[in-house]
Amino acid sequence: MRIKQRKFLVILLIVSQLGCMLFGLASASGWLNRVVTEVIASRVEAEGRSLAHELATKAGELDLESVEPGTKDWQRLQDLCASIEIPHDGAACMLRLDTGAIICHSNLEDDPALLGKFPGRALLSTGTTAAPIITISVEASQLGRRLIAGKVEIDGKLQVFTGYTMPQINALLAIYQSDASIDKAVATLVYPVTQVGYVLTAFIIGASSLLTVFLVGRYENSLAEANSSLEREVDERTQSLLKTRNAVIFGLAKLAESRDKDTGAHLERISSYVTVLATELASNNRDITSAYVANLAVASSLHDIGKVGIPDGVLLKPGRLTPTERQAMEMHTTLGSECLAAIQERLGEDDFLQLAQEIAAAHHEQWNGTGYPNKLQGKSIPLAARIVALADVYDALTTRRPYKQPIEHSEAREWIATRYGTHFDPEVVEAFVAKEAEFARIAADYSQSHANENPKVNICSPTTDTLLRAEQNRQQDRIAEPQVGIELSTTVAPV
Repeated sequence: MRIKQRKFLVILLIVSQLGCMLFGLASASGWLNRVVTEVIASRVEAEGRSLAHELATKAGELDLESVEPGTKDWQRLQDLCASIEIPHDGAACMLRLDTGAIICHSNLEDDPALLGKFPGRALLSTGTTAAPIITISVEASQLGRRLIAGKVEIDGKLQVFTGYTMPQINALLAIYQSDASIDKAVATLVYPVTQVGYVLTAFIIGASSLLTVFLVGRYENSLAEANSSLEREVDERTQSLLKTRNAVIFGLAKLAESRDKDTGAHLERISSYVTVLATELASNNRDITSAYVANLAVASSLHDIGKVGIPDGVLLKPGRLTPTERQAMEMHTTLGSECLAAIQERLGEDDFLQLAQEIAAAHHEQWNGTGYPNKLQGKSIPLAARIVALADVYDALTTRRPYKQPIEHSEAREWIATRYGTHFDPEVVEAFVAKEAEFARIAADYSQSHANENPKVNICSPTTDTLLRAEQNRQQDRIAEPQVGIELSTTVAPV
């Protein structure tokens, strides 16, 4: 069973303590009750023996000749019985040994009908045997024993019985003490102790509860501090690993891009553009999380990693590509995807590598299914590839290339907007339009930072009309891009 909440833990501890205390208290109360009962029972038995012996001695001193009711001797014996106070709601009486009838009784004055009763015939339990009182008395007398003791039920009430045989007057002196009264005496002694136990239990539980709450709080604080420290350390190491991973990935991408000496900070710009687009799309797409955006920004730098496998004669050719060369150039998407898939096979499932593989494979696919390499259409194209596709085209249009000057942001915006739902995902185009000011700022910042990186070429900047004409003649004309490979065709996208 897992305990996840502090409140539940504290309650469980308190309940456990309370259960243990109550169990202990109940056990102690039971033990105390048994011990006190045994002590009082022994005391009652001793008192009964003492009273029986005392009363028998006094009766013997009376020199009784007859114990028949109404005689002077009987009256003296009755007065003797009435004069003895028996504890525990007890009584003293004389019984006939032969019939078990009452001869005299300490309560006879209050209840004269007692003379007509025969309690001597009641069964006496001595612990080892059970027989009528008079029978046990006779047997004990024959064995030379005068005292008998046990428990007997009289008028439905259990009594502690002590008897002393007096065969000279054919009588049995009997002392009765109420068993219920004895139990009451036991309870009178045990109950206060039990109450004190409950009070102490309540006090201990209250004190231990406060201590438990305090200790659990201190432990949680210490644990929270340790967890916080551990989390910071894990975060620092994770960030360090991510920085190392990203640096290696970016270095690898830069190595691939180094074969294109005129693209400037292409990878940095692509990363910035896709971050802007993905952040805007996240407002209406729950699948785009902050982690997704961060991975996308880094993975986008690997979109052209497959160009490392394109021959220099094709990649660096300044002129028009032949159909065969064009086919070889388009292989960079497949090569990049296979390269990243091989890495993923070695490392296992990884969201970042999966994202990078999708981008490398599908960033030249088009919404209407006319892209390459697999002619994917609509949302069958991975979202990451749809985002990178627009960012890649925008960067190709707005940066200097050997064959052209960059076009203005407004022209690039118009060109992209006119391909809403054909070349590009409509939602991605809408995100671009919503954030075009940021695109323009990023392009301007990098343009200023790298103004002296590439020499100017003596080619006029193409206008939108020029681009549209190039589109109409896409099968005949190709504006060469020796390093990036942009072709203004139906796709007008970097190769």
